[in-house]
Amino acid sequence: MEQRVNIKFSFKLGKTATETHEMLVNVHGVDAVSKKCVFEWFKRFRDGKEDVEDEPRSGRSPTSTTPDNIERVRRMLADDRRLSLRMIAEELKISLDSVSNIIHEHLQKRKKKVYAFPTLCRCSNV
Repeated sequence: MEQRVNIKFSFKLGKTATETHEMLVNVHGVDAVSKKCVFEWFKRFRDGKEDVEDEPRSGRSPTSTTPDNIERVRRMLADDRRLSLRMIAEELKISLDSVSNIIHEHLQKRKKKVYAFPTLCRCSNV
């Protein structure tokens, strides 16, 4: 954000995109935005877009680990402990990693080991 404001300031001063990028590299070093990025912001400013904020994007929110989803996973597991991660992810339309994160990090649930012992066949013909 800070670099975008600096790019806008340089644009208003009449500097070129190349000069602006060189100044950013002098100040920010390896953390400076790319030259391509500076040119894109200059184009936006030339087109009359003054805002330095990101434009809203459509699609899924950046994170699926919301309080609502945590509660929904908790309720689903309370109803049926045998649900798989995949089943929960498909139901809530979130990634497997998000479901795993909710279950293990937020709900503090761990998979219990089940030991199965084979049963002896009691045949009367033995």
